[in-house]
Amino acid sequence: MNSTLATVADATARSAAPPAARSLAVRLLTLVRREFWEHRYLWIAPLAVEGLLIVLGAIVGHRQIHIEDTDFDGWPLHAQKVAAFTILQWMLSVPVCVVLMGAVSWYALDCLYAERKDRSILFWKSLPVSDGLTVLSKAVVALLAAPLVAFLVALVGFLVFAAILSLRTAAGGVPAYFSWDLIEWARTELVMLILLTVAVLWYAPIVAALMLLSVWARPNPFLWAFLAPLVAPILERIAFGTHYLASFLYYRTFGIWGTLAHALTQGHINIITHHGLHPIGTLLDEFNIAAALTDIDLWLGLAAAAVMLLVAVRLRRYRDDS
Repeated sequence: MNSTLATVADATARSAAPPAARSLAVRLLTLVRREFWEHRYLWIAPLAVEGLLIVLGAIVGHRQIHIEDTDFDGWPLHAQKVAAFTILQWMLSVPVCVVLMGAVSWYALDCLYAERKDRSILFWKSLPVSDGLTVLSKAVVALLAAPLVAFLVALVGFLVFAAILSLRTAAGGVPAYFSWDLIEWARTELVMLILLTVAVLWYAPIVAALMLLSVWARPNPFLWAFLAPLVAPILERIAFGTHYLASFLYYRTFGIWGTLAHALTQGHINIITHHGLHPIGTLLDEFNIAAALTDIDLWLGLAAAAVMLLVAVRLRRYRDDS
């Protein structure tokens, strides 16, 4: 009896402990969950796009499609059907990635500005949560949690799409132009995961810069974010006759892809050729992951992102628009 009371008292004491006594991981997870609750489009937008693709797949599968075999010369080969399956898998992930880029960009610009605009920052500052942990949680959401959610949504969504397509094919509604292969499916997912990881690391300074604008700009950070990259290169060209800013912006957008795989920037990826189709997993043979992850500009960008996030922490400490 005494031991039971002691256990209950100990649990009550732990539950009544101040938030500062909790572990850093628990507090960070709580803040991340808060961000997804307040900015629901981070998971609703990819989910809606994937749901739309699944519905379209079901509609297409419901109709009778009559395509002659001669329209797909060479497709009866099992390898060609597997390659077509992976290409479909790749194509269905592209809309989710596009929506992810838009959602993360908007979130990075809005996450620190919105709390100043509606004065909710005064409430959050009254809680025992540091500015550093708050900014870190927002960076984790933009650079880790949101991309991971989108990747999982695309993965599960395609499995549902493939199941619907298989049922329609078995029912005779859709010709069997695709063939499931577990290894090639996994290789395609690995390709997309590698591309997503490299993109997150390479574009981290851009996300950090948007977050810095979000906490710094008083009237409208969105105006700064979209006009500055357009106007600054033009002014440089007029004033000095140079194009360093334009070259830098172009490099910061596409530079890493030539390092990861030269064919990505040269358009020499032989997935669809005159001789047949090749699985998306063949891109793994083109990738130079070591060169991409050891690229000095990638690490300089990460260092710049860290500095900008530290400045954002400092600005948030004193910027509440009151």
